[in-house]
Amino acid sequence: MLLKKWTKALGMMIAMTVAPAAVASSPSKLNCPAGTVQKGGSDATHDTTACVRLGDGKPHGPMVFFYPNGAKQGEGQAENGFRTGLWTLYDEKGNKTGTAMFKGGNFHGEVVELYPNGKVRKVEQYVNGLREGTVKEFSEDGRLVKQTEYRNNRAVAAK
Repeated sequence: MLLKKWTKALGMMIAMTVAPAAVASSPSKLNCPAGTVQKGGSDATHDTTACVRLGDGKPHGPMVFFYPNGAKQGEGQAENGFRTGLWTLYDEKGNKTGTAMFKGGNFHGEVVELYPNGKVRKVEQYVNGLREGTVKEFSEDGRLVKQTEYRNNRAVAAK
């Protein structure tokens, strides 16, 4: 369920460009790579701060998404307009809700969801956006409660 929320919230970034009208001052300075500028903000009219390329306006470098209340929703890197590498996700109160690895805008690698107490709720493995390998689900006290094996995004065995 949380994974669907992340996908919906961060999915808007896929091949997204930041329009020139979206320029605002941001409360935090991003370390933008050469050939990019920081655009966006966390105010009422902006939900993203990103480094964008000067030529095509595609996000390239650090990127931060915000909730309407201004709290950080997620942060990570973009490459050529797509999420890449490790992203960290938060709830509206600023609590870390998980991490996800991306490649070319798709989940690729480990995705970890956390309970509000910070303990691991679920660990999934992805290859190019498809579940592949073992998905482990845990109780709030840390006990393994379910384990499902996936191949090409289909469950093939469960314990």
